[in-house]
This record gives sequence, structure tokens and C-alpha cells, in this order.
Amino acid sequence: MATQPPPTREPIPVIVVSEPDNDDPPFRLYALLIFVGTLLGSLIGAVADLSSAAQTVQQIGDAFNPPPTLCIAGSDTILGDELQLANNWLAEFSQDKRLTITVDAIGSGNGVRRAQEGGCVDVLAMSEAMTPEQYNGLQSAGVTIECAAEIGYDIIAFVTDISNTIPTLLQRELASMLDGRLRDWSDVRGAPGKIYILARPGSGTTAHVLSNVARYNDSDTFPLGANYVQCNSNEECLNLTLSTPGSLYWVSTAWMRTKPPQYLRVLPILRGDESPINPLTDEFALEEYPSALARPLYLYVLTTSSTSAETTQVSKDFLSYVRSLRGQQILEDSSFITYFDTTADIPITLPQGFSAGEGVRQVCKAP
Repeated sequence: MATQPPPTREPIPVIVVSEPDNDDPPFRLYALLIFVGTLLGSLIGAVADLSSAAQTVQQIGDAFNPPPTLCIAGSDTILGDELQLANNWLAEFSQDKRLTITVDAIGSGNGVRRAQEGGCVDVLAMSEAMTPEQYNGLQSAGVTIECAAEIGYDIIAFVTDISNTIPTLLQRELASMLDGRLRDWSDVRGAPGKIYILARPGSGTTAHVLSNVARYNDSDTFPLGANYVQCNSNEECLNLTLSTPGSLYWVSTAWMRTKPPQYLRVLPILRGDESPINPLTDEFALEEYPSALARPLYLYVLTTSSTSAETTQVSKDFLSYVRSLRGQQILEDSSFITYFDTTADIPITLPQGFSAGEGVRQVCKAP
């Protein structure tokens, strides 16, 4: 039997893969990128871990040794958010300091009441001088005034609705309007219509105007003969002024400068025969304006039996900073007048134990 030849098979294809040359430049670059990426990832993770650890350590440290708390309360003119005055002060003052700071713009009188009632008020801001009654109330509540000083001046202006055409008011006419002896705009050369006076209870501006212009010193009520309408903030009061024909409102010119000028109908106030002065103009001169409408702004450092020495020192440092050149620059940038300017005859009224006399001032009591 003949032998059959083995079956023929198709050859198996072989693919030869060449090994890369580790010395090849593209390969070395690729390897380097992988290495650098891995290293960066590790470093970022390590930094994140260190940051988290540092935060944890800080939180633990604060729990056992909390930073001092600085409570600032009072005048909306000084502390209100719209002017950013207090915020700008504190942003610079608190740099590199461990502090917990609270700021409450609740009004000058309300700030005094909070301190009298045991609330946290380390620094009291007031846009009016502290009265003897307020001082005695603080003393009775166990609150000591460690420091007291003026920090600048504010100018008060009167505004009305934009349709009111009366050009000026005499200061004596204004006083009669505020105490209710004059109740109609026709009494002061205006168009007939009731006079509606907008006012904020507990406001230092309100207390200053009623005391210094109307000679009315009851801080708990408004003059009964006039048409007073209560409002709760400068913003609300200005809105009501603009929407109420025959309205009258007083407000800080520094605050007014933050508002659109086309909505501000300022009433120049005359003391006698001099030319009318609009305090919002660039030509305004403090010494020519009625002194009753220019007021000092004050800061007081308060302590109680529970106030720590650290908080007291921080409060004193803050007052010193506000009265420094840098603090006064920030105040002037907010359209107030620095306390360095003594051209006007504006009385400085300080509580018992403090003096605004000549020579080097001691604004804090000796330790």
C-alpha cells in the first residue's frame, strides 16, 4: 500500500514585536511625565493632609484657649454696612490677630440699653454724646467706662420729597416744625400741605436733632404736636420720605452720599442772612454750617466684672487704631470729617472722669 504524504499546513504567521529602546528620547520624556505627575499627586495629598491637620490643631487650641471676643454695638451711622466704615477698620485692625468680632448696628441709644441689660458691648459706638442718665444707668448696671473719645465729625442734612419746591429753611423755622408749632408747609413759604416728620426711635441722630435743634430732651417720646412717623432704618425712612408728599427726614450726609443724587432733595438750613449751604457739595465748609447740625462721633470702651483683661486691651487697641492716622484716613474716605479738624466750634461732651481740654489727651483711665 502506498504511503500517503503528510497533509500540507498553512504556515503560522509570526508577528515580531520590537522592544522599545529605553534610551529613546520620547520614551524617557513619557516616563518623566508619569513620575512628575505621581510625585505632584503625592505632594498635593500631603499638603491637604497637613492643612487639615493644622485646622484640627487650631480648632483644638481654640477650644482650650479661645480667642478674645470683641463685641462692638451702637450707632448705625458708624457701624452700618452701607458705608463699610467699621468693616474697613476691622479688616485692617484684625490682621494677624486671633479675634472673634461681632458688630451690631442697632442705634446709639439701643447700644447703651444693651450694655445696661447685660448684653455684650465691649466697644460702644455713639453718634451723640452720652447723657448723664445713660452714664448713671451704666454705672448702676455695673458697667465701667474705661475709655471715651470723639473719633470724627458727621454732618446732618434734612431731605424732603423730590416734588417739594421750598428752597431753604431758617433754623428757627426748622425748630418750630420739629416741636409742632409749625405743622403745614405753607407756614414756611411752601405749598399747602401737612408736614410729616420721619424719625427712628433709639437713633443717635434722632436724639441729637431733637435735643440740639428742637431743644426737646425726652428720649422716649416725640413732640406730641408734630406729625411724627416712625421708621426703623435709614433705608426705610428715606423710602418713606420719597414716597410721602410733604415729608421731612434728617440723616447723615456720609450715608446720603451712597445714594443716587437724583433722589435726594436736600433742604439747606440758614442761621440768618448767609447764603444757603448744601452739605453735599464739594464747596462745603464745616465752619460755615449750623453747629447744631454738626456732631461728634464717639467710641467708648466698656468693661464689667466678667470682661477679660485680654478683651479690654483689644478694645483699647481698637480705639487707638481708629484715632490713628490710618484709622482717620479710612473715616475720611467714608465722607466723614476727621477729629483732627478743629475749625468748627463743635462742643465735645464726655462722661464724668474724661476731659477734652487742651494738651495731650488721656482717652483711657489709668490702670
